[in-house]
Amino acid sequence: MKKFIIISTILILVAAGLFGYSLYHYLDVTGALVRNTNAAATADTAAPNQSKLEKATEAGAENRTAVDDSAGIFAAGREKAAKYVESLSTEEMVGQMILGICADANTASDEMNKYSLGGMLFEAANFQLMNSDQVIEAVKNAQAKTKIKPILAATEEGGMYTTVSDVTGFTEYDFNPTRQEFAAGGLQAVEKEEDSKVELFKKVGLNLNLAPVVDICDSGDQIMYSRSMDGDAEKVSAYAEYCAKFDQAKGVSVALKRFPGYGTIPDSANTGIGAVVDERTADSIRSKDYAPFKKGVEAGAHFVMVSNVVVKNIDASHTAALSPALHNELRDTVGFTGLIMTDVLDDADYSAYADGKKPVVQAVLAGNDVILVRNYAAAHADILAAVKSGEITEEQLKNTCTRIISYKYVAGLMS
Repeated sequence: MKKFIIISTILILVAAGLFGYSLYHYLDVTGALVRNTNAAATADTAAPNQSKLEKATEAGAENRTAVDDSAGIFAAGREKAAKYVESLSTEEMVGQMILGICADANTASDEMNKYSLGGMLFEAANFQLMNSDQVIEAVKNAQAKTKIKPILAATEEGGMYTTVSDVTGFTEYDFNPTRQEFAAGGLQAVEKEEDSKVELFKKVGLNLNLAPVVDICDSGDQIMYSRSMDGDAEKVSAYAEYCAKFDQAKGVSVALKRFPGYGTIPDSANTGIGAVVDERTADSIRSKDYAPFKKGVEAGAHFVMVSNVVVKNIDASHTAALSPALHNELRDTVGFTGLIMTDVLDDADYSAYADGKKPVVQAVLAGNDVILVRNYAAAHADILAAVKSGEITEEQLKNTCTRIISYKYVAGLMS
C-alpha cells in the first residue's frame, strides 16, 4: 500500500509538471502572437497617418533613382557615359553634379580640377577688367587642366542681365531686354537676337546660356515682368521652342527658367525675408505657366532651372528647387528627361525648407542633377558626406552622373 501511494504521488507530480510546462509554452506563444499582431497593427496605422510631406518625399526619392534615360534626350550618349562613369571615383561623381559660380576666371581651371566640378558659371564681374580677346583666352584656359570637359556657362538674357556682351571689343553684341525686342519687332526680332547670342557664345567658347526666361507676365507689378517676353502663353512657348531647337543645334545649350514659373506673382511678394511664396492655385500654374516649359522640352531643351519660390498649393514645405513634388511634376507632367538644375542655392538661407538637411543635400534628394552654388567646396563636402552616410544612395549618384556625362557626349563636350 505504501508503495502504491509513493508511485501515485510521483505520477501526480510528473503530470503537474507537464501541465505547467504546457501552460507556460501556450502563454508564451500566445503572447508572441499578440505582440506581433499589435506591432503589425501599429505599422498599419502608422502608414495612413504618415504625413503627405513624408509620402511625397519617399515617392520623390524612389522616382529620382528610377528615372528612365533609355529613351530620353541624351539616350545616344548613355552607353558611353555608363562605361565612363565606372572609371570615376565617388568624389569625381559628386563633383560632376556641381556647377560652381566662378570667383576668379584666372583660377577657374584649377578649381574645377580640384573638385572635379561639372562646370562653372561665369559672371560679368569675372571679365570686368578684360577686353574681348582676354575673355576668349580666359575661357579657353578655364578648361585646360580639367580631366572631364566642363560645362562653361554664362547668362545672356539681354538688358541688365548679361555676362560678356558688354565687354570692350564685343560692341556688335548689344542685347536689349527680350520684352523690349519683342515689342519692337515681334518673334522675328527676338529670334534674330537669339542667333547673335549663340554667335557670341561660340566665339567666346561658352556652351550653356542660363536663359531663356519663359515666365508669362502681363503686368509691370509682377516680379519677372522686365525679364520676361510677354503675357501670352502661346508666344512665350514659341520663344522657348525656338531657343531649344536652334540654339542647341548650333552648339549652345539652353536652360529654360525658372520652373514652375514666376508668372503673375506680384513684386510685393519679394520682401527679402524668407523665400517668395506663390499663392496661385495649382490648376492655374499647370494650365498656363507649364506651357512654355512643355514646348521647350518637346523641342529638346537640355536644361530646366527650378526656382527658389515656395509654390504653396503644390508643396508648401519646400522651395521648388528642394521639392520632390515639383520635380515629379517636371518629370512626369511636363515630360522632361534632361538635366534639372537649381537656381543659386547659397545666395540666401534655404535651410528652413530642407527637411533638416543641408539645402544642397535636399536638392539632390529632391531630384536635381546639377547644383548651382558659389561655395562649391562646401557643397562638394556636404554631398559627399551624404553619400558616404547612405543618405544619398550610390545608385542615385551613379544614375545622375551618368545622365550628366550622357549630356556631355550628346552636346559635343566629350567625344
